[in-house]
This record gives sequence, C-alpha cells and structure tokens, in this order.
Amino acid sequence: MATSGEAEDSRAWSVLIVCTANICRSPVGAGLLEVHMAGTGISVSSAGTRALIDHPPVPEAVDYVRRRTGTTPRTRGTPLTAQLVRGRGLILTMTEQQRAEVVRIAPGALRRVFTLRQFVRLAPHLPPGASYATVCMLAEGVARCRTLAGPARDGEDDIVDPYGGPPTLYEESFALIARASSGIAAVLRARLAVGDTERASPVGDPEPMPPAW
Repeated sequence: MATSGEAEDSRAWSVLIVCTANICRSPVGAGLLEVHMAGTGISVSSAGTRALIDHPPVPEAVDYVRRRTGTTPRTRGTPLTAQLVRGRGLILTMTEQQRAEVVRIAPGALRRVFTLRQFVRLAPHLPPGASYATVCMLAEGVARCRTLAGPARDGEDDIVDPYGGPPTLYEESFALIARASSGIAAVLRARLAVGDTERASPVGDPEPMPPAW
C-alpha cells in the first residue's frame, strides 16, 4: 500500500481517465491526452468503474487513436479503486454518474474529479494569469470555479457510451473526447510549468485548439 507521501508525489503530475469498462472511451481519452502532454512529465492512465479486467481496447478505439496520433493504445482493462484515485492529481470521467462513483469510493478526491467536458467548461473561469505548481493544485483551482460557471444543461457534461452502437455513434463519442482532450491539454500547458506550450506531438483535432486559458 502506498504511503501518504508516495500518494502526494504521484498526484503532483498525474491524470486518471475513467469510463465504465475501460475498453472504449477512457482508452481513447488517455491515448489522445498522453500524446498532447508528451514531454511535460505528466503521466496519463485510465480505469473503469466496472472494468473488463485485462481486456484490450475495442477495435474502434484502437483505430480512432491510431488514425489521429499514429500510436496504439497500450491500456488493458483496469478496475477503479480508492487507492488509484488517491494517487492521481486529476480524475476525469465520461459522465456525471461515473464522477459520483469516483467520489463515493474516495470522498477525499471530491475537488479533483470532473467529467472531461465539465473541466473544459469550468476552466475559463480560472483567475486570469493564475498558475499552479501541480496538477492537483490546478484541479482544486478549477473546482472553485463551479459556482462561477453555474450548473450544466442536461447532458452537457456527459459523453455517451458508444459500445455496441453503430459506427457513427463511435465517431461522435470519440470526437467529443478528442475535443475535450485538446481543451484539457491547453489548460494544463497554460496553467502549469510544463515547458514549451506547443504540443510535443501532433494530434488531428476535430476543430482548432481552444484558447490557452
């Protein structure tokens, strides 16, 4: 079991992306964000609230990440645990329901857990010019923006699960993940001391990168 000091060290520069089975949406999110953050020292991993343990990503997820980055997702189905959550500075889920599940198993992570789209929606409300020493501190700063941003419209912060659906649903879901990943990367690079603010590796975006808030 990790000590509290080890957990704090791992939290400083780490992001965890969560979906249900950890074979579809979260491998795409982790694969894209990992490329965006290459060279920054920020680690990206993924897990599932009901993970298919040790299963590889579905072919649709592998194909999407390969097409956009030239890399292959290396994830295998990993179950979400309280220890895993405690060791990550920022936890990003696909839906509000998954966000609630993360907080249920690790209540102390409340201010570090967001859906991907929620994080992007809240981040523009950070104080202008503010910078943060760690991923964890940035996450807590974004959490303080909830009141300023106001509540989301129904479903605004969620990304639908395309598993078992038609190819168009996979593309729509993955495009939302790609857009959110671009926005998250922009916030991390702008608000943390991670070196060059240009992306280290190209990722084809569904639309231009959002401003670096």
